Amino acid sequence: MEPILSHLSFQIKENAIDSFMDEIKTPVTDPVFFSVGLPNKKLIPKKQLQAMTNMLFENDPSNLYNYCSSKGYDPFISTISAKETIAENFIMVTNGNTQGFDLVCRMLLNQKDSFAMEAYTYSIAHSAIHQYNLNAIEIPLQQDGMDMDVLEASIKKVPIKALYIIPNAQNPTGITISLEKRKRLIDLAYQYNFIIIEDDPYRELLFDERIPSLFELDPLKEKVIYLYSFSKIIAPAMRTGFILAHPVYIQKLEQFKQIQDACTSPINQMIINNLISSYVWPDLLEQQKNFYENRKKITQHFLINMHKKYGWLSSDPAGGLFYWVNVLDGDVLEWMKYAAASGVIFVPGKAFSLNDVTNTKIRICYAYCNDDEMMKGFERLEESFVKWKNNVQ
Repeated sequence: MEPILSHLSFQIKENAIDSFMDEIKTPVTDPVFFSVGLPNKKLIPKKQLQAMTNMLFENDPSNLYNYCSSKGYDPFISTISAKETIAENFIMVTNGNTQGFDLVCRMLLNQKDSFAMEAYTYSIAHSAIHQYNLNAIEIPLQQDGMDMDVLEASIKKVPIKALYIIPNAQNPTGITISLEKRKRLIDLAYQYNFIIIEDDPYRELLFDERIPSLFELDPLKEKVIYLYSFSKIIAPAMRTGFILAHPVYIQKLEQFKQIQDACTSPINQMIINNLISSYVWPDLLEQQKNFYENRKKITQHFLINMHKKYGWLSSDPAGGLFYWVNVLDGDVLEWMKYAAASGVIFVPGKAFSLNDVTNTKIRICYAYCNDDEMMKGFERLEESFVKWKNNVQ
């Protein structure tokens, strides 16, 4: 069949992570997936979700089976407003940050606009590059976040429409941008007139005290659009998050959402509203943070050993689910084949960059596996790395 497709259909591409994972097959019956960027199954609050759902249907409110406003379920909007200390007209509920990012891009971007992002970042940004045929500008990362000097030098040469950033426990590097750099980024946005798209799904999973968001630091709330998701701290299947932005942007985003899906599931909004308003919610968040910090320490111990043996480099993540590792030499796409044959899967650094010429980096998710799988996965990583290096030499 010769399909009838739009120009956009030819521009859009598969998510880079999914593309790499589709190509990798493992022959073992017990593979270990360090590639899966999902919360640990034991931390999903199943009992609480079940209780909230049962209570909802038992009470049978009259609006349970209806649509709600595209902006969101009113009591949920009120809860978000109180927790974020922002007026309700600055809020819109989404189906998570993937939809939030897509809506913001639809609102902001034209074909061939210039768009800045961290040099390694979540591949959703690359999807926008392809979809809108953007002029992509990748800004190097330092230990305290995006290199602001390089950013300013770049936008002096080429003005940008928008900048995408993951400020906390960045995916894939685990880096959190410093308060000083956050303030400078806000200043640059006003000085050079661009919008910051702040994607912040890991803020509750930081191991140290949280720094104010870029949105919170924006004095006029005119240059930052903030994306938040409950996928990493409740369950990905709930597909619920929210956008914080100036009401002028919220009004336009709501119009885009109206023609996309009418509204986020009101039932899911009700369940999450009840959960995050309950007395157990702070304890659930603390359990998650403690669990992932312990997982980070276990992974850190393994990586210190790999550094001593093979020179691997890594930096402690500030929070979140991921460790970023540089093996310094060779093409890790070749290592992936050996790793898959041994029964362990990771994501190569190439999935997070448009211009990774070295390709010596990998992302390891320490969240998803159980304890036994994790130790087995570490053994297989080392075993496959040694096989790869011996064969290359």
